[in-house]
Amino acid sequence: MSQLKLWASPSEASDMMFDVRQPGVTGLGYALLRPRSKGQERSLSRLAFAKMNPIEPGATSPHTRCGMPTTARDHRLLLAPGVADPVSLERLFADYDAAVPEHQRLLAAVLTLPFVRGEPLHDQFDKVITWAMLHLARARQLTSLAVLHAPGDQLAAEAPHAHIVVFSRIHHACGWAQLHPDLAESEHGAWAERWLDFCEAWRRRPAA
Repeated sequence: MSQLKLWASPSEASDMMFDVRQPGVTGLGYALLRPRSKGQERSLSRLAFAKMNPIEPGATSPHTRCGMPTTARDHRLLLAPGVADPVSLERLFADYDAAVPEHQRLLAAVLTLPFVRGEPLHDQFDKVITWAMLHLARARQLTSLAVLHAPGDQLAAEAPHAHIVVFSRIHHACGWAQLHPDLAESEHGAWAERWLDFCEAWRRRPAA
């Protein structure tokens, strides 16, 4: 399947996932990608490609250094410690999907972090990347893909935001291991609390 055939619109990407946000919990969105939903097979490859391309890519679209088209404002692959650099994003996603056993019930979790309009996007994305490195890669040995969306680039009124696509299996140098329990359906409140606490610490950090 070619890269362009993998593309899914933002609404189609949302339909792939289960929105498991808890009532009254604010700060970030939380959704889960399962191998099967609504009678269709799902893959991390297609979801990640959709997040990398909120607008359908064309022949003149920018490409990552490894050759994948992307229409997102920015992105960052955050590997678990000790994991080798992948040949390409496409290869990493495909290898992950190929390693999914029949009894695996979760492919990924997606955290959606809203941005404010009064701060530069690069500052806010730096905060997201730092948090993901500390709480996902370092603390939990999880690999993830952070993507920055700026709908205003396409004249849309929606506020900028970031998505973190978190691979559900613990990632070691020797390969993929078990599902991480902190990516359970019931964990939305805990992730929101971690993010809001980090945002407060980030706000209070001393100037250099």
